[in-house]
Amino acid sequence: MPKGHHYGRTQTRAYTGEYHRINANAFKSLLTTPLGSYSIDSEYLSANHRKLVLKENKNGVRYVTFTINDKPHKIALKLDNRSASNKLYITCPYCQKQRQHLYAIKHAYACRQCIGLHYASQSERPQDRLIRRIRKLRKELWGFDWPDVNNMFENIHYWPKPKGMRWKTFYMKRDKITELEKIYWPFVDSQIEKLSYLL
Repeated sequence: MPKGHHYGRTQTRAYTGEYHRINANAFKSLLTTPLGSYSIDSEYLSANHRKLVLKENKNGVRYVTFTINDKPHKIALKLDNRSASNKLYITCPYCQKQRQHLYAIKHAYACRQCIGLHYASQSERPQDRLIRRIRKLRKELWGFDWPDVNNMFENIHYWPKPKGMRWKTFYMKRDKITELEKIYWPFVDSQIEKLSYLL
């Protein structure tokens, strides 16, 4: 988990960033390849987490089996035919629900809910979540390489309109960021006030 999110408290939650995850797209090529044994190319996974056997049931649904700690873990490969993109989902071996990601734990693959993992953002203070939101919107509007895009002390009011964007769209997006910054500054003022008592 990113440093600084607990502020002295003992960590009691497990976070997604602490485990290696596999994406459903990693299995997309297996939908057309011959049945048999394959391996995931990843240095972060154990040998048992890398080796898999591709099989197909009588209904034509393909699935992969990982043998981890002498126990088989079946993961079905299911295409979502409701959209033109034909999105691929993989099923969690425990709850059998369709997922986009599974996480590699000591003796299994499982989804975030079955393991009980949390996102790091769930432990952020309100002002940290707000800062992240403001910076994200700034980068969407002016780009990741814009000077001072992460500097919360810089006023965006005089930052120029990106080339090719309509003025109406620009004002709408900029006003949204400005409103969030107005919510953020009282947090800063209260923090400075608390620090002044310590000096």
